[in-house]
Amino acid sequence: MDKKTYIQISLIISVLIIVSCVYFFYFKNAEKKIVKTVEQTDGQQVVKGSDDLITDMTYLSEDNKGNKYEIKSEYSVISPKASNLIIMDKVKAIIYLTNGEKIFISSNKANYDETNNDTTFNGSVQMIYSEHVVNADSLDLSFKNNLATLYNNVKYKSKLSTLSADKILIDFLNKNTKIEMNDANNKVLVRSLIKNGNN
Repeated sequence: MDKKTYIQISLIISVLIIVSCVYFFYFKNAEKKIVKTVEQTDGQQVVKGSDDLITDMTYLSEDNKGNKYEIKSEYSVISPKASNLIIMDKVKAIIYLTNGEKIFISSNKANYDETNNDTTFNGSVQMIYSEHVVNADSLDLSFKNNLATLYNNVKYKSKLSTLSADKILIDFLNKNTKIEMNDANNKVLVRSLIKNGNN
């Protein structure tokens, strides 16, 4: 083997080693980062992900009647106890009804089950629909059953009245509402906001 051929083979091997090193140390790490920030199309969107914390997460779902449910959070983690349970912080949710109405829900925290869309909201929960505003400590939402159950320190307000109760159950399709107290001896406190000439 002459000297020229030996140099050419050495150069080719050197180039292959350099290319391999660049690929494994640079492109392989970049590929991992891209996987963590990829947008998924199976009803969820994950942005700026990390191994433990996911930021700016949004889930979208739709029932067989055309009603849609969107929930998003600033910070989320997958529950270590169940992979289908997402633990969320700083949560906002919107229910888009087929009649054009929207129901807005916000809370400090929520547990979202991605298999059935059941969501438990906790901490400074607020639900707004039409001209009605309901605040509570907790809210259990069953999107499948079109039912929202607000409980613990419930305060309701509309243009006509305010009320305090232990629990309010709202069917958000037909707007049927049931108001309950934990103790049957306690009564729901209702105040009218309508002013008449004597007020």
